[in-house]
Amino acid sequence: MKTDEVKRERLAGWLLAGVLFVHLVLLRPVTGIMAALCVVLLCGAILRAAQAFVPRWLGRLMLLTGAVAVLLAQPGIFSMGLPGELAGMTGALFLLRAVTLERGLRVLFCILVVLAAIVMRPYETVGASFVVLDVVVLLLLAEQIHHPPGVEVSFWVSALRSLRVVVPVGIVVSTIFWLFPSLPLNTASAFTGFSGDGILDPRVITELSQSRRVALVARFGAGQPVPPADDLYWRAQVLEINDGLRWSRAARRSDPSRSLQPTPPPPGMAVWRYGQQMVSNRGGIVPVLDHAVFVEATRDGQNVVILDIGGAVLTAVGAGPLRLDVVSVTERVADVPLPEVADGGSRIPDAVGTNPAIREISNRMISPAQSTAENLTALAAYFRESGFTYSLRPGRIPDLAWFLLEHRRGFCEHYAAAAANLLRLGGVPARVVTGYRGGEWNPWLRTITVRDSEAHAWVEAWDGPSQHWVRFDPTASVASDFNARIARELNSDLWPWYRTAISYGSAVLTSANDRLEERAARVTSSEAWELVQPILSGLLTLAGIVWLIRNHLRRRAAGVPQVAARLLDELERRAARCNRQRHAGETPLGWLARLCSEAGQTSESAALGDFAKSYEAGVYRADGSDVSADLRMGAKRLCDIWKTAPHGKSGEVGKVRYTPARA
Repeated sequence: MKTDEVKRERLAGWLLAGVLFVHLVLLRPVTGIMAALCVVLLCGAILRAAQAFVPRWLGRLMLLTGAVAVLLAQPGIFSMGLPGELAGMTGALFLLRAVTLERGLRVLFCILVVLAAIVMRPYETVGASFVVLDVVVLLLLAEQIHHPPGVEVSFWVSALRSLRVVVPVGIVVSTIFWLFPSLPLNTASAFTGFSGDGILDPRVITELSQSRRVALVARFGAGQPVPPADDLYWRAQVLEINDGLRWSRAARRSDPSRSLQPTPPPPGMAVWRYGQQMVSNRGGIVPVLDHAVFVEATRDGQNVVILDIGGAVLTAVGAGPLRLDVVSVTERVADVPLPEVADGGSRIPDAVGTNPAIREISNRMISPAQSTAENLTALAAYFRESGFTYSLRPGRIPDLAWFLLEHRRGFCEHYAAAAANLLRLGGVPARVVTGYRGGEWNPWLRTITVRDSEAHAWVEAWDGPSQHWVRFDPTASVASDFNARIARELNSDLWPWYRTAISYGSAVLTSANDRLEERAARVTSSEAWELVQPILSGLLTLAGIVWLIRNHLRRRAAGVPQVAARLLDELERRAARCNRQRHAGETPLGWLARLCSEAGQTSESAALGDFAKSYEAGVYRADGSDVSADLRMGAKRLCDIWKTAPHGKSGEVGKVRYTPARA
């Protein structure tokens, strides 16, 4: 019996650790926290295999240390993932000790908190189907954990019982996901990402949290060159209407002839050729490598029209996921500043133009007598040498003057807006460009995965002599390792071993999935499938009918003993909840007789006696009498009584003793 308990505890611990790990992967906590939690779960599994557990005092110390570490690792004062990370850390530390009934339920509660944190994230991670399936799994685990030793719990009985909770939960969750696709909090914090609304306004953002949602995946064919880190800018929107720190998009007419070509460029040109998958074109905007000259797009197998709305900004007809074939060039965008658009890219708001301190900064660095390259070099030196710092938690910054003269702390949107204003004050037409910077390189798949955490803003300055816009990234002047980090990401030789292993594993899984999808598509699109499909459907339907008939006949053949055994099993589970469990080695009739002698209510002892008589008649007597109805009625009476019974013995009042004929 001791060996069975050890096996049961070990299996329960490993199952809980696996479920918790899956939830932590979906939660996507801070990298350091995720690595620490994985180490804790692995240590717990190793200790559990050796049946060695950490002492209680060490577990409490680790819990306190872990909570402090989670709080310090947060990007803001409050993050949507904070409760989930704390719950995940607590659950992982619980699993360093033996899984008792109470501790197992605590771990399940921690997993539920992690699930709630996943659902409450303001970007898509899971849907209603996953939540419902997850509730089923957690209920089954709770059923397996929360039962007394020596009592077997059927998996299928647990699954059917869980439907009583799953069905209403599924209805409620599906309704919530349908009515409230996102649940934003009314705070001044925000998540990284490209919204596509044509507005950049960092004034109201006090802190910025990293989002790991995938925005697009670009795949480069074998033999096709991959852009270096300096060219890895994904162009999305051009903002030209200037209001200090706030920038917005100017209204332009769609014109397919602006930069897009009707056919791909001939081979031999310095271009980037790649395929691209997008989860959604937010705001209708299609981000591509800066800048595209040829794009073919499809959605659900149908061609989609791609338009250039000016400034090499692409938009797609309709919304939803897209598959693109793109050709981008390294040449700079050459659309001439239009006088009717922000005065040719030189309009300055009054609050900025009349501020002598801001104008003095611009005059000190930027001069029409200098070349565009010299002006940009001076501007980069100003940001680098004037005490500016990069921060995702800059606090509230009301205007440009406060940012440049006092605060000097912010993220890419602050620096892009400030640099564009300083250039315009110096007589250089400028505009803000938003999109993405960098991406995660997979050398085996030859893909670059761009996430919302790579969302970025930079500046373009007009160079009159060359008649081109010149890219300028002020953030790289403030964050010294900004470009170096992107370069390291593209060089797999510099990766640590675990990063290489994760990338290779992802490539293997993705390749296997692609092969399966290709073979499935090949089979389902053939003419033979049209003939085989109805035959398979008919055979499956027939097999289901045969199984139901056979199961019904088997139940009828089993008769009353099977009904009695099923009801007895239900009574044992119900009795265990109020301290009336059946002892090891105790026969069913002996157990019922003991409960009858210990019953504190006349109604309970009478119900026990009636059920015992019906059980004895149905199982031990061979007179063929059908007492199924009596058994069901007796079991129902006992369940109703025990539902309100206290968790313990009720005394010796009103005993009605029953002596079984056979034990």
